[in-house]
Amino acid sequence: MNPPHYILFASASSSSLGHPAIQYHYADDSPLSILPQYPDEHVLLLNYDPNSATSPSVVSTSRNIAVTGVRVEEAPGAAAAEEKHNDRMYIIETVPNPVETKHSSQSDPQSPQAILNQFKQRNTIIRRALQYPGVPHVSTTP
Repeated sequence: MNPPHYILFASASSSSLGHPAIQYHYADDSPLSILPQYPDEHVLLLNYDPNSATSPSVVSTSRNIAVTGVRVEEAPGAAAAEEKHNDRMYIIETVPNPVETKHSSQSDPQSPQAILNQFKQRNTIIRRALQYPGVPHVSTTP
């Protein structure tokens, strides 16, 4: 099967889908070419193996975005296209990861409510990321 052609991203903070700039890199390409080129650039890496039966995995190299999942669906109208591409649509699900502007040792004391809200927000991000199918789950039973 051909590499993914229809790739979108969904943010938990928006109900719309975005179209990322796509660059294809292969196993023998230099990994340095996929590093962000400017400070606010977000790079998401979709690892696609056409010989694997498992869904592709996605990781973020950005401190500001966390990947929580990838959905693979049939791309509407792809079968009717003249040029044949991979007819699957890959939707990368993301959540914003709050950026701390100060180190905790330098910050002013926060209110208990602000600390609790920050804790809840981070736990929500962690829970969504742990539900991502590519993450191995650790059993707590002996």
